[in-house]
Amino acid sequence: MKESLRTECLEQARNTLYTSTSFYIWLRWLRFWRALIWFAAVVCSTVAASSIVSDFGWPASVVAGLTLAGVLLPAVVKALKLDETIELYSEQAAKFKNVESRLGRAGRIWSEGSPELFEKEARSAFEDLDKARLVSLTPPEWCFKRAQKKVQSGDYDPDALS
Repeated sequence: MKESLRTECLEQARNTLYTSTSFYIWLRWLRFWRALIWFAAVVCSTVAASSIVSDFGWPASVVAGLTLAGVLLPAVVKALKLDETIELYSEQAAKFKNVESRLGRAGRIWSEGSPELFEKEARSAFEDLDKARLVSLTPPEWCFKRAQKKVQSGDYDPDALS
């Protein structure tokens, strides 16, 4: 029983590593796109409102388009709920990273001690894993593929770094 629980702890720690890494990769993209949209809105608004536009003799339709983009792009951020999505993925990535650590410690450290303490630690970590899984987030498949490559390359293996 102890060995199978140890194996399950280590297996789930590995799974949560892939999950949290997928979330962090997707978070980078979400943050990039949010920043890009806001930057584009500021640039469009600034150019449309500046006297530079009139100096170049741009047609009114170009100025109107830039003004519209400057107004609509922030609405796109709100409509896509990017801020809320980023916050949710941030929280969940941290939860999975925390559970990964706890499961790893249970499998590598607590499994060497008393069976009662090991079972208590493992059970607590599995309960936290169940809670983390209650929020169903699904980053794009390519994020998981990148996470696989990143993990398998040894980026998260301290022994591979030396």
